[in-house]
Amino acid sequence: MKGKQYKVFLVDDDTKHLILLKNHIEKKSDYDLKVNIFSNGENCLDKMHENPDIVILDYYLDGIKTDAANGLEILKKIRISNPNSYVIMMSGQDDLKVAIATIDNGAYDYIIKGESAYLRAQMIVDHIIEHLNGIEWQRNMKIRETALIVGFILLGCILVTIALYDMGMFD
Repeated sequence: MKGKQYKVFLVDDDTKHLILLKNHIEKKSDYDLKVNIFSNGENCLDKMHENPDIVILDYYLDGIKTDAANGLEILKKIRISNPNSYVIMMSGQDDLKVAIATIDNGAYDYIIKGESAYLRAQMIVDHIIEHLNGIEWQRNMKIRETALIVGFILLGCILVTIALYDMGMFD
């Protein structure tokens, strides 16, 4: 949707990674994004009332605060409080069990941190926004289709009335 701004939350305990990811997504995305960054999941949860469209969440968040909840725990809370937010899990963990657990708990996708992680994150963000726009487009199309059908029915009624009038049915 042109003119619409999409809200993205980035959650990671690695500040350098957060800033690099934020800069990459903002510069490379085809969409107008408002990106907020959080160094732990609890701070992100405190702001979920802002209804972000997308949350990119690190799996391990204990680099700053050793007792911090991990990404899976935060994901579960996001899915309860904001079921319409898309969550992308991003982790250095190349562990299939971790990836499956996050997807099973509602993550839209799982990205392994590495060379192409920022590009992949940006492509997934754009894909989600295209999906969101598609939903809006479908709603608009249904409204247009309904209006078109009603218009054809009215036109048909008018044409039948004119034909009946021409045949002298209203004399």
